[in-house]
Amino acid sequence: MILGLIPARGGSKRLPRKNVRMLCGRPLIAWTIIEAKRAGRLDRVVVTTEDDEIAEMTARYYGCAVIRRPAHMASDLCSIYHCILLACARAGPAYDVLTLLHPTSPLRLAEDIDAVTALCVDQVTVPAAISVETGKDVPNAAVYSGRVSWLRDGGCFDDPSLLRYEMPAERSVDINTLEDFERAEAEMKKRIAPVDAMFG
Repeated sequence: MILGLIPARGGSKRLPRKNVRMLCGRPLIAWTIIEAKRAGRLDRVVVTTEDDEIAEMTARYYGCAVIRRPAHMASDLCSIYHCILLACARAGPAYDVLTLLHPTSPLRLAEDIDAVTALCVDQVTVPAAISVETGKDVPNAAVYSGRVSWLRDGGCFDDPSLLRYEMPAERSVDINTLEDFERAEAEMKKRIAPVDAMFG
């Protein structure tokens, strides 16, 4: 069984409340929830947060279960791996693979989620896979997938030996600043423009 995990804290220093900031008519986190629920490889999708607005007004509105985490797990000093392990423990023992999806990568598609997850599941000799921007070797922060046993044993997604799945630059935007947000919004407008034209 595969658990899709979306970590979304309420605070952000460089772009306040970015996870609920409206991007093309939806809160930022909603774009990740929608694609995660479209992904065929994920058996369950949950949001982990300490924030009431994210939990009540965003995650549940878009049909996503919520695993609450304590406030100290939402600070800059807390490792994401603490949140991962807490979510794994609360989700139960049925899940042997976890796919991590940061809300700050709203342009990734369900196909990207499925491709990275498939790499992790199907390549039994390597315990995890990550997404990278085409032509670059560093993670683009869009999709991480790893075996739960490996994560519990201290596995790290920064490991250079992990499998890599390449994504184009226009789907690899990772939002940390207002400039990143504006770039993501511009790319999303290009994506949804043909749909709007069909019904406009």
